[in-house]
Amino acid sequence: MTRRLVGVATVALLVAASFVVGVAPAGAATDLCVAANGAVRVQKGIANCEASGRGSTAIAKGPFSAAGAIGDHNKARASGENSAAFAYNGNNNTAIATADFSVAVASDGDGNTAIASGNGSSANALIGDNNTAIASGYGSVALADFGNNNTAIASGDGSFAGAADGDNNTATASGVDSIAAAFTGDNNTATAGSTGCVAIASGGNNSFSC
Repeated sequence: MTRRLVGVATVALLVAASFVVGVAPAGAATDLCVAANGAVRVQKGIANCEASGRGSTAIAKGPFSAAGAIGDHNKARASGENSAAFAYNGNNNTAIATADFSVAVASDGDGNTAIASGNGSSANALIGDNNTAIASGYGSVALADFGNNNTAIASGDGSFAGAADGDNNTATASGVDSIAAAFTGDNNTATAGSTGCVAIASGGNNSFSC
């Protein structure tokens, strides 16, 4: 799980770099970029965006923010300093990052949703269909991948939630510095509601809470 998380973070940074296609002069009153259906419609300050595909939209607001939507009906919205949101390699994906230094990635499948709303948070829903990752705690990480209909919610500060390697897995980490992991099999549920607790459910049709 740790190795995969590091890999996802690296991919997110590389993708962010690939979308930063231009930098406007510093001191602009508003940092805003809006792109839709293959064209940049608004470019102000030092926000960057790109959108291609039918019905695709990308909106970046904030200094050094970046948003990219590549594919049909993909949506990406980044608001906050150094925020980044990317929806690509599939259709009907949604990535929303609404806090400073937050990152949201929805990719490599269809119907994935990633929402990062905590400062320094990271939400990744990818490599499958209809996965959902929500990170709202400060510095929290939510990862839903390698399967379908997986849900990962990290709401505690410094928490980690991972739902992966199967279908219909659910991981919820609401405690401060808690870890919830539901993986390797289907229909696993892990709930970490206490400070620093670790909840792991794996193998299929298992649940664990702390």
